[in-house]
Amino acid sequence: MSEPSSNSTPFVLWKIWTWKLHWQILVGLVLGGIGGWLLAKYVQSLATADLTAKEILKTHWMREIAETGGNMFLAALKMIVIPLVISSIILSIASIANRSGFARLGMKTLFYYATTGLIAILIGLFLVNTIRPGVSPSGQALLSNDRMSAFAEDFSKESAALQKSVDLEAERSGASMFARVLNVFERLIPSNVFQSMVEMDLLGLIVWSILFGFFLSRLPQEYLSIMRYFWEGVYRISLAMTELVLKFAPVGVAMLLVSSLSDNFVALAGDNRIAEFGGALWAFAITVVLALCIHVFGVMSLVMLVFARVNPLQNLKALAPSLLTAFSTASSNATISVTLECAEKRAGVSNEIASFVIPLGATVNMNGTALYECVAAIFVVQMFGLELDMANQFLVVLIALLTSVGVAGVPSASLVAILIILESVSKQLGGGVDLAIGLPILMILDRPLDMCRTAANVFGDGCGAVLIARSEGENPLSGKNQSD
Repeated sequence: MSEPSSNSTPFVLWKIWTWKLHWQILVGLVLGGIGGWLLAKYVQSLATADLTAKEILKTHWMREIAETGGNMFLAALKMIVIPLVISSIILSIASIANRSGFARLGMKTLFYYATTGLIAILIGLFLVNTIRPGVSPSGQALLSNDRMSAFAEDFSKESAALQKSVDLEAERSGASMFARVLNVFERLIPSNVFQSMVEMDLLGLIVWSILFGFFLSRLPQEYLSIMRYFWEGVYRISLAMTELVLKFAPVGVAMLLVSSLSDNFVALAGDNRIAEFGGALWAFAITVVLALCIHVFGVMSLVMLVFARVNPLQNLKALAPSLLTAFSTASSNATISVTLECAEKRAGVSNEIASFVIPLGATVNMNGTALYECVAAIFVVQMFGLELDMANQFLVVLIALLTSVGVAGVPSASLVAILIILESVSKQLGGGVDLAIGLPILMILDRPLDMCRTAANVFGDGCGAVLIARSEGENPLSGKNQSD
């Protein structure tokens, strides 16, 4: 997306629409956060003995307008994902399929995703065992079956939906954890590519697009030209639609935050039971955010500096719009179009590399999600007053790494994976302990933490594109090909 530069448009403080895109989105984030807090305070003032603030907020016209506008923006981003991902991967593979290093490119990409994902999980594992957010200062267990009954009522619908998702997955793949892991590989081959489009199952679509692009490059020249022109047209139209949607990004992210954060503010301020667990919840949130910051600003910056040989701050600036969009939407899939645009037009990565690395990363590179799953699972175990030995902690790390690959890039999808981890650990511990009933505790702060971990996921995708491009002889973030 072409943004106004300081050379062409003078900076005017009150003309927000002339600012660079990442600053506009940042303003939307701030205004959305303030709006969500003000709406929560206003609704609390309307609460009566017969009608609670939560009940008023659900049907209040301000929240409904904000929710509608935010959902429209999110739907607009998702609307572009399928044609953009398919066309970009097909064109990318068709361009590089005949290269001698095609297989090497794929192996380097997967190695980068697996390595950074494992590092992220180990950071989370170290911090959750060091800070121990779920351990009460008195040494008493914070959770038990009886104490969770009240929370379970409030989150009964959400918990039932998550359990249904887990049961459906178990039905498809079998009850064992090994079968669930194999189900991820089974999804690599879509039986109906159009059904995968409807369900936004990017894992199968990416494999189909890679195969399509690979064999497209082997067509006779007369057919090859026709197909290339067609997919190039789809790709360019998708990019044009992305630019149009991004013009509304500041308003869209503000509305998303008003609707989502107002729910959290009302819940945190209006429920006395939550205050009982306040210290542990905030310690958990701090642990997650600190681990994500260490991974993003520490590990990934070091990777960019040492292996990609680029300025980490320059890289962060180039990817800023995609990070802010990911933070506001809490959806990796919805941010693919923005990340592609940032990688190509702002960081200077070639279309061939970006179109292969980023859509693949949005499906399999879930560093922030894997980190969160590990921290959240062990946090719940700690709140039950239990300790995990090294073998069970290794089980958590392994399941978090594998399930993060199969997690859908949509808000709160990782809760399904956490439920699977908790059920698996419960079976290992035995003794009638049902760790899954602690899941409603995680739902209280899930949305803001989901926003943080999604931003980490998307940042890893962007860094991967820059790193792989550098390893393939390109010169991203050189200044010559970078757009502010």
